[in-house]
Amino acid sequence: MLTRDLLRFRSRKGRIYPQFLDPDDVLLQRAGEALVEVFRQASTGGSTRQELTEKTSLQLQSQQLDNPIGRGLEKLLLDRSEFDTGDSAEQQRFRELIFIQARQALREEAKALNPSLQEFWKCVEILRSQPVAQIQETLYADLPAQQRLLQFSSIGAEALLHRYNCAQVQGLLLNSEALKLRLEHPDPGPLRKLCKYLRFHQLLAQITTEEQGIFQLRIDGPLSLFYKTQKYGLQLANFFPAILQQQNWQLRATVCFRQKPPLQLQLDPSCGIRSHYQQFHDYVPPEFQQIGDRLKERLPEWRLELAGSFLPLPGDRYCFPDFVLQHQTGASVALELFHGWHAGPLRQRLQQLEEVQGVPLLLGVSNSLSKNPELSVALETSSYFKTFGFSFRELPTVDKLTKALKSWWGATQR
Repeated sequence: MLTRDLLRFRSRKGRIYPQFLDPDDVLLQRAGEALVEVFRQASTGGSTRQELTEKTSLQLQSQQLDNPIGRGLEKLLLDRSEFDTGDSAEQQRFRELIFIQARQALREEAKALNPSLQEFWKCVEILRSQPVAQIQETLYADLPAQQRLLQFSSIGAEALLHRYNCAQVQGLLLNSEALKLRLEHPDPGPLRKLCKYLRFHQLLAQITTEEQGIFQLRIDGPLSLFYKTQKYGLQLANFFPAILQQQNWQLRATVCFRQKPPLQLQLDPSCGIRSHYQQFHDYVPPEFQQIGDRLKERLPEWRLELAGSFLPLPGDRYCFPDFVLQHQTGASVALELFHGWHAGPLRQRLQQLEEVQGVPLLLGVSNSLSKNPELSVALETSSYFKTFGFSFRELPTVDKLTKALKSWWGATQR
């Protein structure tokens, strides 16, 4: 996505309007193709980052692109590039050894009258038994400018322009307070897919159905948080391309910049941006797979699976849990995890669950949330959490999960 200085937008009457490119513009497509070709050739020839930057600058000048647009396209192509960063510790040891040997060579040369730089490097070459050119090339190879391009994931010119437009919105979402999404009569399959993207990016949404067939999703923005806002902002921005895969949607977001009043971003399918996300495949992290395996060893009648459907809650609300624990009898209970940036959703979930009985839902809460005094009190006084919840540090433990699961199973049997 694009950084703040590469965003192009205008504002009027409290609203913000991203300045999109026309993906069908022939001149822009030619410029995009030329830039992509520069990166392709650089990856084949193993150019350094500095050499690549120089070639890109020349190409942008020849295409006469506006500087923010050109730099934005270059940034997106750099994101698709892999550079050789090397082993910094090994590189440091190599450099230290070179300096020690160079000092020895310098002392030897000092004995001679008016030693030349060429003679100095010749002494280093003899000490290292390595060509001078090779020594000079690898001496600072770990610096960003000297890193060599190893691989480049190519992209078509039209797709690059769509990616640019998408990145314009993603950059604005990095500075958002809240995101509201309205979905009109969504198909069940795409809606579940959207919620899987939510879970994949560790986002929690307040999901309501105020009208028949109308889903409302509200997601906190990074500026509304006090915990890991940068990481959360990236997750929210990376979620946006999943919205583009829906049919009838309306997005509203409050965007804030320093020392400026809040601006409202409004988008719908008429923006014409094409999502670059492909088919979504369910992914279970290895650490959760291990938890599932250990749970099966301890309680063979249970198995841990990824959630695939909504769980109704009081007040025409829903949640899309992370996992489902399935019993051999067919009974099941959902598991919803709350991470450090989920303070708002956790507070609301605790209030909802105190008002109703019999919801098949277990709660896992990150220890970092208990550092919030208000949440700490809410967790301590929640009878639901005491019975069907548990805390965790990085990941849930099998011991705590088993205890909560047994509590729920015992309650259902009673």
